[in-house]
Amino acid sequence: MSYFTTVSRARSLLLLALAASTAGCATKASASDATEAAAPRVRVETAQVREAPMPRSLALTGTLRGDRETDLAANAIGRVLETFVERGAEVKKGDLLARLDVRAAALTAAEAQANAALTRAQEETARRECDRYRALLESGAISRAEHDRIADQCRSAPLSVAAAAARARAASQSVGDGQIRAPFDGVVAERFVDVGEYVRHDSRVVALVSKGALRLEFTVPEASLAAVKPGGALTFTVPAYPERSFTGTVRWIGAAVRETTRDLVAEAEVQDPDGALRPGMFASIALATGEVPSPVVPRSAIVPRAGRAHLFTVVDRRIEERVVQTGVEKGDAVAVLRGVRAGETIVIQPSEELQNGQAVE
Repeated sequence: MSYFTTVSRARSLLLLALAASTAGCATKASASDATEAAAPRVRVETAQVREAPMPRSLALTGTLRGDRETDLAANAIGRVLETFVERGAEVKKGDLLARLDVRAAALTAAEAQANAALTRAQEETARRECDRYRALLESGAISRAEHDRIADQCRSAPLSVAAAAARARAASQSVGDGQIRAPFDGVVAERFVDVGEYVRHDSRVVALVSKGALRLEFTVPEASLAAVKPGGALTFTVPAYPERSFTGTVRWIGAAVRETTRDLVAEAEVQDPDGALRPGMFASIALATGEVPSPVVPRSAIVPRAGRAHLFTVVDRRIEERVVQTGVEKGDAVAVLRGVRAGETIVIQPSEELQNGQAVE
């Protein structure tokens, strides 16, 4: 084989390889174009992230309390005969909650009433004696000293009557306390006694909380006291409803900083129109302390997933899902502390099927 023949064959093989490579690239490009053409594009409603003055807030924690709460004590001694409520029962002021065996107190009350009646009779006798001795003194039949001795008895008799009447009322009160009644309208949070138990004056019978109005009790660090003022607005969330935000207004501020914890206790009135909140709930609070320019987005753009807030942005005509940190809310606007900047494009009503990387029409 000559030199020229070898070169010619090598050139032919090189041309064939180049042709095959070109055909392969063309095939890949065609496949890529086909895939791009087949990829589903989505139509979304978008808006730009705008900057607006939003409330600046102080992060605090607190606990919800009933407007009125009490651990109702027996205020009597005796064995529990009956209970009339269970946990969660709604009661009205004056409703009977439990009844005690107060037969011993009833006997004491009867004795006290009898003693009171006896002292009243003795007072009447003493009064008649005083009238008689006064007449004898005026007629000169007795001396002044003898008259004064009887007069002293007459002056002390009303005091004995008053003391006996007070003892009778106290004994009767003990009998009445054997019927334990609700001091206000509310809901039974806990019942502490059962039939057969023996209770004393300080024994807890039921825990009662009022319905409707709630208070949010929270503590403010000493360094942040200047931010808390009566009438200040706050928002808060509770673990039971992580996607909801509730509002309140600061009404009561403690008079002194606690030395042990270096904080101040304050309370706010809470709005709970649908009764979703319960006393004892833990609350994460955002206390408004002023306004600061912040990127804001419509509330409808926020998608909660796995306890975090997500937004869908549009970058180079493709969907880009982001995890963002949200701040306070003002009307329908939500401040975004981290994750997007003012001027970026977001999807304002994302569907559940929307995914990261999808092309936008």
